[in-house]
Amino acid sequence: MIDFWEVVNRSDNGEMLAEGEFDRRVGRVAREVTKKYDIKYNPEVVIPSDDSLPDRLFDAAVEFFLEVGVYCTDTGRVMKFDKKELFDALEAGVNQIVWGEGRDQRVQRNRKVEDSRPPFCNFTLVGTPYSEETFLQAAMSAAKEPLADCFSAGSLLHTLGGIEVRSGSPIEVEAAIWDLGKRREAARRVGHPGKGMYTMVSAAEKADAMIAAARPEFGALARDGVLCGAIAEMKVDYDRMKKVPFLRRTTYTIGGLYGPLMGGYAGGPEGTSMVLVAHHFLGRLVFETEYSCCFPIEIHETCNTTRRMLWLVSTAHQALARNTHLLHFANTFIAAGPCTEMACYELIAHGITAAVSGSDLSPAAVARNRHPERCTGMEGRICAEAAHSATRMGLSRKDANDLVKKILPKYEDKISEAPVGKTISECYDMERVEPNQEYLDLYERIKKEVSSMGLVYPSMDRV
Repeated sequence: MIDFWEVVNRSDNGEMLAEGEFDRRVGRVAREVTKKYDIKYNPEVVIPSDDSLPDRLFDAAVEFFLEVGVYCTDTGRVMKFDKKELFDALEAGVNQIVWGEGRDQRVQRNRKVEDSRPPFCNFTLVGTPYSEETFLQAAMSAAKEPLADCFSAGSLLHTLGGIEVRSGSPIEVEAAIWDLGKRREAARRVGHPGKGMYTMVSAAEKADAMIAAARPEFGALARDGVLCGAIAEMKVDYDRMKKVPFLRRTTYTIGGLYGPLMGGYAGGPEGTSMVLVAHHFLGRLVFETEYSCCFPIEIHETCNTTRRMLWLVSTAHQALARNTHLLHFANTFIAAGPCTEMACYELIAHGITAAVSGSDLSPAAVARNRHPERCTGMEGRICAEAAHSATRMGLSRKDANDLVKKILPKYEDKISEAPVGKTISECYDMERVEPNQEYLDLYERIKKEVSSMGLVYPSMDRV
């Protein structure tokens, strides 16, 4: 596999190109390869079961990546790779990760399309900001969920100890250390001290703050994860690349974070799905990733539960599952907020789609990931239980497609005006850190309705 320092060399000496010209190149090549490989979105087939489509999508992503490369915004240079370097990097990727310690240890293994094993589930609050007073309970709400194989927490709302948390300032380092300590405290408080964290810190952006916090005495376990995020589309910078030399010398797990924008430079669902696959090539070659978290979002709706986005999620993860042994999480982004009917429908539709398409699951960003304190462990439960149920049933892609098409009309025409829902303090008993009766009753009602559509929940099957 290509050496990291050769990658850095190419970021210093590759083709010089204005960033705007690189963006236009992304759009032009995306249009060319999706046309060449006949990648077409069909709104009637949300979860495609024709194997040739994800295979063509993968081939299109390879051709796109080799022609476009990766842009370094600090140097204005394009890093190019050849086909052997790409496939060597894919072959060298791990096909399993051991997360956590002791009785909380879990093993994430590569999944295939229509895999009978349930997805490995990371319950995340996706950086939703919380006050210092509610941060710990929010993290506990995710860590205590039985289907949470690993977890992560939210972020800080503006201040720590009365000081504004700003990127690049000394307080960012303090916030990162505080964040990691609270996550580990949350795991201990709910009786899972060894539960793995798929990302250690959300309260810091800069690499130096993240590196400063990543220490056992602050709460990090040996195989906890650190995310290296790409910049949409197909870009990196030196601050993101700085994490790599540090992580290569540690036992921490290296994750890639990719959020291509549907409706952006890559165009519609066809081009954006292809670019999402190509971001995994970027991650392996530039960051040496061992797992990835994918959060493609529709640019105007800031979610990935519309019909087009579910198609995109399904095709991209099928392409990866059929053509690589990489570990990839589908990160659920929903429009509605906690404790609403619409949120339940979105979470269930996304969970089923991701599970049968060969992905692992990372639920959930809630209320468009915009509203403070509006994300809880309960949304992860709703999404993960649907995904587990689909795999226990041995649901095929065709049957999953029929089921998701029954759920979509429950919310798809309301996406633009989705309710923001309730804060964690409004829908949880904050002393017990449990969803309140209103939220539990709502979920049970939606489960019965979705069961009548064909999804068999194990708990309801025994009633």
